[in-house]
Amino acid sequence: MKRFKWLHFRLQALKWFSSVHAKLFIVMGLLTSIITLGVAYTIIDNSRKEMLDYTKQLAIQTAMVVEREIQERDEHFQNPTKIKEFLETLAGTDKSIDQIDVFRAEPTYRSISKNRILLVTSSAEDTSVDWKPELGKFMTTANESPSSRLINLVPPDTSPGAGQASGQASMGWEVYLPISDPHPGKQPIGLVRTYCDMERWEVVWHNNLRRTYRLLPFVLLGEFILLWLVLTWLLNRPLKAIMTAMARLEFGDPKARAIVERKDELGKIADRFNLMAAQLERASTEREAFIEEIRGLNTGLQERIDAALVELQGKNQELEQLLERIALLREELGQQERLAIAGHLTAAFAHEIGTPLNLVNSHLQLLMSQGELGEKTHKRLGTIHAQITRVGDIVRKLLLNTRRLETNPEPILVSDLVADLHRLWSPTLASHQIFFKSYAPDGCTLLVDRKQMEQLFINLVNNAMDAMPQGGRIQLRITHGDASEGQSPRWDVAMEDNGTGIPEDVLPMVFKPLFTTKPEGKGTGLGLAICREIVHAHGGEIKIQSIEGQGTTILFSLPGVPEN
Repeated sequence: MKRFKWLHFRLQALKWFSSVHAKLFIVMGLLTSIITLGVAYTIIDNSRKEMLDYTKQLAIQTAMVVEREIQERDEHFQNPTKIKEFLETLAGTDKSIDQIDVFRAEPTYRSISKNRILLVTSSAEDTSVDWKPELGKFMTTANESPSSRLINLVPPDTSPGAGQASGQASMGWEVYLPISDPHPGKQPIGLVRTYCDMERWEVVWHNNLRRTYRLLPFVLLGEFILLWLVLTWLLNRPLKAIMTAMARLEFGDPKARAIVERKDELGKIADRFNLMAAQLERASTEREAFIEEIRGLNTGLQERIDAALVELQGKNQELEQLLERIALLREELGQQERLAIAGHLTAAFAHEIGTPLNLVNSHLQLLMSQGELGEKTHKRLGTIHAQITRVGDIVRKLLLNTRRLETNPEPILVSDLVADLHRLWSPTLASHQIFFKSYAPDGCTLLVDRKQMEQLFINLVNNAMDAMPQGGRIQLRITHGDASEGQSPRWDVAMEDNGTGIPEDVLPMVFKPLFTTKPEGKGTGLGLAICREIVHAHGGEIKIQSIEGQGTTILFSLPGVPEN
């Protein structure tokens, strides 16, 4: 039971997080939190700056008071005791001004404008005053304005619990103010140094900071509660009323209405919903009236339908007879197509068996021209065996040619395929003085049927050799092709020769079966037709470009191995 309640609570929480109320509450809560934190940080930062400015001005004003007192009462520093008493009234451990030191210019150096000073007295013990004659650099005529800097002051009481933590220094201002000579145009007569200890001010500031940190969570919580109540009143309640009315209307209550007494956008949405509900109620009443009228018409319509069905049955019988005739025509057409295929296969058999026999004959002639058998001879004998095996495969394939061309694709490295084929046709090419060159990217791999590729390239090379009786060159170029997104890569193949070319009026018919421009006995007209079927079986298209007297280029595409 507890588990069911916990699951129900989680579902309700997830449902709330997907609501507009939750999204607005989270966004506005974040914005108000950021604004509140920013305002709190600004107030704290400004209060510290004000504290620093106040203590600095306090130290400067104290130094100015000391300067006026000395100028008016003892400009020659003849009574250090009275000066010390006056300083003690302004500084002490119970005051913000921690210490005041008074220095006078050394008479000898003052006359020659040297920055040397002597200690007159201090609000603290004179022996504890940290000073050096070089402090006179703060007493130049060009620098009669106060000089201040923020330093670390060692607290007078380093016992635990007194002021700052034990052994820690407090921050304070060190201010230097030259004592001007009452007579204009002369060098300063002395120097006042004041120390303003900010320990008590730091304590006050830290107390305010801690108080702010303690109050800030309650302020944010109050903002969240107020924001929740405002959003509930402004958004959640009217939306809930509208959704309840929509649910009632969905379950078939035509009297469902959304009661939202508002003049804003939500009130307008509720009014539009109520108007739509009223229209649906009127439409429902009219629909019931139409249904009754339709029921009255159904009786007469059924009679018409029965009569139409009788007529349709007669039409169906006629259609069945037509279908039987179409089936007989299809069977007759299939027989004619099989007869045509048988004729094509007979011609293909004669064409395909001639190519390997020619190659065997060439290698045998080379074998007979050599005096003794060597390693090359053994290789050529192996080649003859491979071609004889290929002839047997072709014969079996032609005899079983009742099926469509089937492919057994496998990854084939183009460089290996071209090298094997080059060993087959290199003697014939050499005898015809034809130079062959292939260009393919390193690692180019095709996903094709190897036997069909051998047949494809051998047919193309044979056609190119027939077009170059006086010799020439054949170039095979393979480049990256365009592949649609998510499909396997493809390679564009171009077989180019510089032979006699093909006349423009003959070019559209070169791929038709049994069409050939070669003399009788030289070709069957099936070479390019077979090439087209092989390319189509591999999902590609083949086309031919030729200029009579300049050469021919065969272009087609083949599938590559996917990257994964």
